[in-house]
Amino acid sequence: MTASTATATQDPKPAPKSNINRWDSPWLNGKFVIGLCMVLFVVFMGVIGPLFWNTNLARVASSPQNLPPPWAPGYDFEAVAVPSAPVTMPTRSQAVVPTAETSSGASSGGSMTGGNPLARATGATSPSGGAMTGGNPFARATESATGGGAMTGGNPFAANATPATSNQASAPPTPVPAAPVRTNPYGFGAPSWDHPLGTESNGRDMLAVLIVGAPRSLRVGLIAAGLGMLVGVLLGFTAGFLGGWVDNVIRTLADAAITIPSLAVLIVISAYVRSVSVENMALLLALFAWPGPTRLIRSQVLTLRERGYVQMARLSGASTFDIMFKEMMPNLLPYLAASFTGNVSGAILAATGLEALGLGPTRIPTLGMTIFYAIRAAAILRGMWWWWGLPIALLVLIFVGLFLMTVGLDEIANPRLRGAQSQ
Repeated sequence: MTASTATATQDPKPAPKSNINRWDSPWLNGKFVIGLCMVLFVVFMGVIGPLFWNTNLARVASSPQNLPPPWAPGYDFEAVAVPSAPVTMPTRSQAVVPTAETSSGASSGGSMTGGNPLARATGATSPSGGAMTGGNPFARATESATGGGAMTGGNPFAANATPATSNQASAPPTPVPAAPVRTNPYGFGAPSWDHPLGTESNGRDMLAVLIVGAPRSLRVGLIAAGLGMLVGVLLGFTAGFLGGWVDNVIRTLADAAITIPSLAVLIVISAYVRSVSVENMALLLALFAWPGPTRLIRSQVLTLRERGYVQMARLSGASTFDIMFKEMMPNLLPYLAASFTGNVSGAILAATGLEALGLGPTRIPTLGMTIFYAIRAAAILRGMWWWWGLPIALLVLIFVGLFLMTVGLDEIANPRLRGAQSQ
C-alpha cells in the first residue's frame, strides 16, 4: 500500500453540503426554516386574506346559519319531497250552496259558532233547535230529529247545507304536492361554495373568521411574549452581571412570581375587566411572562461574564451598559430568540384558555373565542366539526411551527447540538 493510498483511506472526502445549507450558515437550519414558514403562513393570512375574501362576513348575522362545507362528505342535505296522500280539491260543480234554511235560523234550527249561550234552553224544546257555543257534542243526535243543532267549532254553513245537484260528471281530484322537507336532523342548510368552510350558528363565515382570528391570536402571543422578554432581558442582565444585593433582590422577586398560579389570577382579573381587547389581554398576560426569561437569562449571563472578551472590555474601560448589551447580548441572540418563541407559545396557550372560558374579547373574532362559541352552542354534539375543528387545527399549526423554531434556534445557539446532528 502506497503512502497516497493510506492517506486517502485515513482522510475520507467530506460529505457534500445540502442545497439548503451550501453556505454553511447555522441559520439555515431545516427545523427553523419549516417552523418559520408555518408561522409566516398564519401572518400572511391576515395580510393577504382580506384581498381575496370579504372579511365582513366574520360579523354576526352576515351569512346563512349552520352551513356545512360543500367539500365535506355526508352533508348533502338537499330538499326532497316526501310522498303523501293527494289532497282533493272540490270542483265548481261540487261547490256547497247554502239554502234559505241556513239563512233563517227560526225555520231550520242551524246556529252559528259564537251564538247566544242562553238560547240553548229554548232551542232544545223548540222545533227549530238553536245551539249554543260550547254545547254538548252528544246532544246532536237528539237534536237532529227535530231540525238539527250544530257542534262548536264546525262550519256554520255546513250543518244544513245542501249540495247542488248537477248532471255534469265531476272532474278528477287535483293532487297537491307535499311540502319539501330536509333529511338532516340538526337544521343544517344546503352547502354552498359561497362559504367554502361553512358557517356557524351565529351567521358568520368560517373562512372569514379564521382569516381575521388567527393573526389576532398570534398577535396576542407576540405582544405578551415581547413585553415579558423585554422585562426579562433587563432584569436578567442586571442581576447576572452586577451580582450582589441587586442579584438577590431580582432573583427573589422572580422566584416568588414564578410560583403564583398565573391562570387562576388571570381568570379573576379578566372577570373584573369590563372591556377586553387584544391589547388589554396581552398586557394581562405580560404580567406573568417575565419571571421565566429573567431566571434563564440571568443564568446565561453568569457564565458569560467570566469570558475573556468580557474581561478585556472591562480592562479597556467600557461602561457596564456597553459590556452587557454590546458585548454579551449579541452572543445570546439565538438563545434569546429560542426563549422568545417558547414564550409566544405559552402566551397563546394562556390566551386561548381564557377565551375558551368566555373571558376574551367578545366583539373581536379570535380562535379562542370561536372555540368558546362552539362549546356554548353544543357544536360537538350537533356534529358541526368545522366550527371547532378548524380553529384547533390552526392553533396546532401555530404551536408546531413555534416549537420547530425553538428547537432550530436551540441548535443554532448550541454548537454541540449542531455537531451531533451533522454526525
